Amino acid sequence: MPCGDPSVGWRAQLEYQARAAARPGVPSRMPNANYYHGGWWLVGGLAIINSPLSPVRVFYSLVNGSLNIAFILVYLATYYLASFWADQVTKIVPEPYLDEVFHIPQAQAYCSGLFGVWDPKLTTPPGLYLLSTLIGSSYSQYGCIVSRLRSHNVLALIFVLSYAIDSRGLTTLGWKRDRNEPVRKWIRNSRPVSADMLHTGFNIALFPLLFFFSGLYYTDVLSTCVVLAMYRLFLERKGARANTAEGLVWLYLVGLVALAMRQTNIFWGAVFMGALELVRTIKANKEDFKSEQTVSRSWKGVAVDKFQQYSHGNIHDVALKDAGVVDFILCAVSITIATLFHPVIIAIRLWPYILLLVSFAGFVIWNGGVVLGDKSNHVATIHLPQMLYIWPLMAFFSAPLIVPIGVSFLRNLAALLSIPLFPRLVRKYLLVSSYIAITLMVTLLITKYNTIIHPFTLADNRHYMFYVFRYTILRHPLIRYLLAPMYLTCAYLVYLTLSGPWQPSSMSILQTKIINGKLEKQSKHIEIESKDEGAEGPTTSFLLILLATTVLSLITAPLVEPRYFIIPWVIWRLNVPPLRSFTTPARTKQYVRRTRRPSDRVMEFIRYWGWEGHDYRLWLETAWFLLINFVTGYVFLYRGFEWPQEPGLVQRFMW
Repeated sequence: MPCGDPSVGWRAQLEYQARAAARPGVPSRMPNANYYHGGWWLVGGLAIINSPLSPVRVFYSLVNGSLNIAFILVYLATYYLASFWADQVTKIVPEPYLDEVFHIPQAQAYCSGLFGVWDPKLTTPPGLYLLSTLIGSSYSQYGCIVSRLRSHNVLALIFVLSYAIDSRGLTTLGWKRDRNEPVRKWIRNSRPVSADMLHTGFNIALFPLLFFFSGLYYTDVLSTCVVLAMYRLFLERKGARANTAEGLVWLYLVGLVALAMRQTNIFWGAVFMGALELVRTIKANKEDFKSEQTVSRSWKGVAVDKFQQYSHGNIHDVALKDAGVVDFILCAVSITIATLFHPVIIAIRLWPYILLLVSFAGFVIWNGGVVLGDKSNHVATIHLPQMLYIWPLMAFFSAPLIVPIGVSFLRNLAALLSIPLFPRLVRKYLLVSSYIAITLMVTLLITKYNTIIHPFTLADNRHYMFYVFRYTILRHPLIRYLLAPMYLTCAYLVYLTLSGPWQPSSMSILQTKIINGKLEKQSKHIEIESKDEGAEGPTTSFLLILLATTVLSLITAPLVEPRYFIIPWVIWRLNVPPLRSFTTPARTKQYVRRTRRPSDRVMEFIRYWGWEGHDYRLWLETAWFLLINFVTGYVFLYRGFEWPQEPGLVQRFMW
């Protein structure tokens, strides 16, 4: 999307649209408005059916009593917070601001039926404008005024909440050892919403990069919404549980809609979910394999045995909490071997993702490039430091989740360092040191030879990234190298948080527990502790796929924009396991009967949501996001400034 050209003002954009609208042969009014009304009701109906707001789900929840006040409060809070923010933006900034000077005239042209008009500064497909045309035409002739167009993102944020709630529930159910039956039971019960699902979805809707742009007419909120809708369809696909191809057509269709919002969604719709489908297909079609002869202890014998296991679909995919560096290597190798030995079934299951890639390739060939307009300022290039910048950003926004895990890690690490040295511990220290040295060296090399400062980053002081670069990387030549340890530290903390609540058994390298000053293996302890939960959490294959997709979506962009990191953060956040001791317990009927008095029910509600049945970190995350949103919103609305070359025109700070 355009980055905002200070030399092109709002009035200039209006003049451009006026000239374009005056072209002969272009109709001045939208033809056949009923067609758009029908399209809006079709799109809106499909979106509602596939969300917790579905009338069937709401009715079932009312019947069985699972529709509690928290569900209603979360939706009302999200709607009123987003609506209040959008109203304040429209009240104080009534005219289009920054990139809106490109998006809003284009949407208004479509709303007027001028589909032959296209602003050459726009780089993304017209999905946002087409949807606004469907929605706006249902109002009146004023359906596409600035305030109405901005309100469309408020609606999109509500659906982000809905899809995030379901995706969180399906994700945690997928961690069960028998993952198919829990999902079937959840669907049979009309998809009940748990406290963890509800609060996680609410926090994702409050994510500052999403919430801020819900008050402006940008593509980010709607793009994230469609990707989440596809992710939810992928997780819930009925054919996956029955080991059939049922439901794949819908994935392709929703994937096309995602591509109509933003080109980089090809990585999340085709690569990310396609790779997850690949792993899911391999596991569903694995064959039991036992060696006919005793495996040789030589490395050749072990290699042959592993190769036979992998070729039968028994891939190496362990939980992140138990994974080491070797496990990630074996995971990648095993998936590659299993894929080569199951080409037919994999091709049948992956056809929608392959077809998405083919469709996107056709678009690129037809368009002569990835971006639609302003191609000179959006030239794809290799920009590896993007994969360094993402970790501090994720650590900053997710500090309430990461800090407790980091504190637990430091405590156990301090206890470990207090143990007297012995040969096995020395070897582990050397191994850890070698890993750190290698990653630090790679980070320094990337920083030295591939740091790119896009001209837009330094040309526009309205974005926070301008000040981040100005006071860090550009402050002194050595600062960019001194930041390397911070990148690695943030990355490791993000990894630990995704692995689950840190315990000595979870450390990928040590794999030990400290007992009476000695190191002991944790395997039995792990089995006993995880038996009650029945969940393993994210696996090595998921992290490899998430990393690979994030790399593909980021490293070709020379411009560093926080908005580019929204979808990677959302997918990561949906897969962060809750604290083990705070997993939501099931409330029995006997427990409910004991709390019939209103005062008892109020206290039970407070205890349940406060600390007994809830991960306390979610409340910290909510408070943190509300604080960030308040500060950035206040600065945007009330701390504007003026450029000397444009007196009287207020400039505002934003992400």
